[in-house]
Amino acid sequence: MRKSLFFMALWAGLCSINAQVGNVGINTPNATSTLTINGSFAATYKTVSTSGTVGANDYYIAYNGTGTGTLTLPAAINGTGNFAGRTYHFKNTGTGDLYIATANASETIDNQNGAGVTQFYIPSGYYAYLVSKGTITGTTWELVLFSSSNSMPSVNQAYLFSTAQQNAFKQNCTATTGPSWDKTEIKYNQGMQINTGNVLDLSSGRFKAPTDGFYMIYGSAQFDNSEVSGQPSFDWCVLYLVKNFVTTPNNQLVQNFHVDPGMFAAGIVSAVVHLNKDETVSMAAAAKLKNNPGTQYQVTATSIYGYKIAN
Repeated sequence: MRKSLFFMALWAGLCSINAQVGNVGINTPNATSTLTINGSFAATYKTVSTSGTVGANDYYIAYNGTGTGTLTLPAAINGTGNFAGRTYHFKNTGTGDLYIATANASETIDNQNGAGVTQFYIPSGYYAYLVSKGTITGTTWELVLFSSSNSMPSVNQAYLFSTAQQNAFKQNCTATTGPSWDKTEIKYNQGMQINTGNVLDLSSGRFKAPTDGFYMIYGSAQFDNSEVSGQPSFDWCVLYLVKNFVTTPNNQLVQNFHVDPGMFAAGIVSAVVHLNKDETVSMAAAAKLKNNPGTQYQVTATSIYGYKIAN
């Protein structure tokens, strides 16, 4: 009989909480909000090391994997079961790459950078906080906060790269002879190299963005015709940084232009650019020779370096 009375009382208490009208207080008689807690608060803390699906009972997930992992958010629900306002916290505590992805292509994450993305990248040491908007298509999730617990991203997070050609190596380039300027990508098959994640293709000279974000790129080169037959002077020469290199259209980010510099000219270029994953930046040169029918000029002491500065 006592057990029956106990369970009846417990059930009545649960029902009264479910049907409570007004403010509810825990450990306080004076509830000043819909729910007021005078004490600590705890929610689920979970550690994972591989890809998986984020569940309804998850709250804070720490990813400690050493390889690439993807955590997939739950699919939106229309009507009964809609979980508008549900929050998730993620931190990459491992050394691998972590991606947070939506359940399908019709759902995106509002990251305040365009129409929304179906996934975003969390580097090691970074944290992200998301909330469900309750919508079932379009931007169904909102990225509230994205931050780092590190005061400065480490080298492997910044994708630092650097390479330099020495004076002993001179690259032959095709000079402009007609109305259309000929651009030549500069390659780096000699010199000291820092190449985090192999982001710089030394054979083509192209930096390829490993993730979406903003990148700082610097480049320099010496135009030098001292070893070209006849030692021709330059009518003009120009150094570029080019996004997604092609001859046409002219996707130049910045240029350094010299008119009638003689046989030698130095160029320095730099730019901050947003790149989507796998987009490229190259340093390139163009030049026209003065009073000389030749079609060849040379660049030397070329270098390029850069790093990721923000998502």
